[in-house]
Amino acid sequence: MSDLPSLSSPSPSVQPTVSQPLGAWAQFSVAQLLLWMISLAALLTGAYGYLTRAQLAERVAQDAARAISQSQALAKDAQQSARTAQDLSRDALNKLQALETRLAESQNQQLALEKLYEDLSRSKEEWVLIEVERTVELAAQQLQVAGNVNGAIAALQTADARLARANKPQYASIRKVINRDIERLRAMPAADITGLALKLSALSEQVDELALISDPAALERRSTPSTLRAFENRSWYQRIWDDVKSELEGLVRIRKFQNDQTLLLSPEQGRIVRETLKLNLLQARLALLARNQLLLAHDLSTIEQSVKQHFDEKSVVTRAFLGTLKQIASAPVVLEYPTLNDTLSAIAAASGAAVAKPLR
Repeated sequence: MSDLPSLSSPSPSVQPTVSQPLGAWAQFSVAQLLLWMISLAALLTGAYGYLTRAQLAERVAQDAARAISQSQALAKDAQQSARTAQDLSRDALNKLQALETRLAESQNQQLALEKLYEDLSRSKEEWVLIEVERTVELAAQQLQVAGNVNGAIAALQTADARLARANKPQYASIRKVINRDIERLRAMPAADITGLALKLSALSEQVDELALISDPAALERRSTPSTLRAFENRSWYQRIWDDVKSELEGLVRIRKFQNDQTLLLSPEQGRIVRETLKLNLLQARLALLARNQLLLAHDLSTIEQSVKQHFDEKSVVTRAFLGTLKQIASAPVVLEYPTLNDTLSAIAAASGAAVAKPLR
């Protein structure tokens, strides 16, 4: 029995066979855990990218909806401006018809005077005073209705010439008052309505030449003759450095805009902006012809704000456009014209004296 192996002392080779499978399983578990962690990180990264793209798409959709809403608002404003322009045109036409009616009335009065020359037997002095009175009344109408200073001066000069041809001492006081009114009218500042209207028409033709801020070509209008001359006077290495710096600056441009929607203007929206600006200029021209100073100032302010908001102020054309607007806004449109009541009173006094005691 002593030859049999003892059961109480196990063989030393048995222990490694038990520990080796446990180490392999532990290595497999760590590798699997790392794989799961990498997969989870990739999944989270993909989910975050998807959410970011979804938010970006939603933001772009909101910006597009906002731009469409603004385009619709601009279209409504253009329609409203067109209706306002039609109303102003109708008012101007009515005023023109009223002036034509007044002119017809003046012509009828002239015909009535000619008939009076034939039918009534009045003294020569009375007829002279009647003719002068009608001429002065015509001058007053030119001032109060049409604001025509030159026409009023011409009418007063005609009345003075008529009194001079009569060559009567009693007409000296009337001629003195007439000449005083002529000097007062000559001293008044002239309201160049025709010149201002031509300037507004020229601005309307320049609208299509204005560069929108959203136009990429507007970003290239930065070189001036002074900077070019300074560039030519530099050395060769300074020119190379300026070329490199210019190329680097062309890669990234930072510009500040007061309205973010300005860069979102599509070509169709840009066309609507230009048409709206033309309608505002037409409305300003009608307000000018109607001699409405308040409405003209409001229209010019609206035009200036629109140009500064949508067009490149660094452009030469835009600066000239805004400069012309300021000239028109500073020009006088409505003037307070003097009345000719003193002249009419002097004529009436002379007429009363002639009726009471006719001069032969």
